[in-house]
This record gives sequence, structure tokens and C-alpha cells, in this order.
Amino acid sequence: MKGTTSLFVAGTLALLGGLVAILFPLPASLAVAVFVGWMFLLSGVFALWAGFSDKTIPARGWLMGFGLLDLVVGVWILAHPLAGLVSLTIVVGALFFASGIGRLIVAFSFTGTSTFWTMLLSGLISGGLGLFILFTVPESSPVLLGTLLAVELVVIGSSLIALGLALRKIGKD
Repeated sequence: MKGTTSLFVAGTLALLGGLVAILFPLPASLAVAVFVGWMFLLSGVFALWAGFSDKTIPARGWLMGFGLLDLVVGVWILAHPLAGLVSLTIVVGALFFASGIGRLIVAFSFTGTSTFWTMLLSGLISGGLGLFILFTVPESSPVLLGTLLAVELVVIGSSLIALGLALRKIGKD
């Protein structure tokens, strides 16, 4: 299969996945929560395995402590995916808010340049989204993560298809 064909296939699959997630945001959100739960669980298992099997690891106690915490969080999210959804939504809201504040601070170091307005707008949007998310928990929880996943998949799919078209146009298969 040519590279451009692979890009079209990957882009189409991502785009279709994004459209399905837009149509069914709750199942998409639950899928995100379950995926995150499994990642925490596996991270915890491997960290504990490393801590028990290799006595030469520096700060082995910390590794095992965080591994146990990851394991517990993973099991909890998998056992209570709706509650896990609320927790993950709060984390996403806090990250958006913190990221927005960070960009607002950075924007003022670019006063007088075109970068200032881009960073300012970006910071206001992210900070505002973060506040919106945090003030609408738990109402936003069932659909937020699925909607974010949908948007990301649509953007990725569109960009892969566009890249495939551009490469095909210039003759780079």
C-alpha cells in the first residue's frame, strides 16, 4: 500500500471515529474513562513489578508507592467509570484553566508583537473553557471527554487526508 493511500485510510478511519463520537458522546466518554483506567492499572502493575523484581532501582519505595496509587486509581475508575468520568473531567478542566493562565502570563512578555494577540486569545479561550468545564461539573462530565475525543479525531482525520492529497499532488507516494 502506498504511503498516500495509508494516509487516506488512517484519516478516513479517524474522521469516521470522530463522527461516531460526535453522535454518541456518552459512550465515547466512557471509552475514554475505561481506557484511562486500564492505563493507570497497567502502569501500576508494571511499576510494582519493577519495584519488587529489581532491588537496585533508586527510590524504589517511591516507585512502588506511586505504582500502588496508579493501580488503585485504575481499579477504581474501571469499577466506577461514571464517577471516573467526573474525576477526569475535573482534571481536564483544571488543565485547560492552568494552560490558559500560563499562556496569558506568557502573552504579556510579547507585548507589542503579533504573538501577543495570538497568545492572549489562546489563553483567554483555554482559561474560559477550563472555567466553563469546572463550573459545569458534573453536568458536563458525561459528554465532555467524548466530545473532546471527537474533535481531536476529526482534526487528525482531516489533516491526514489533507496531507495525503498534498503528497499525491506533488507526486510523493
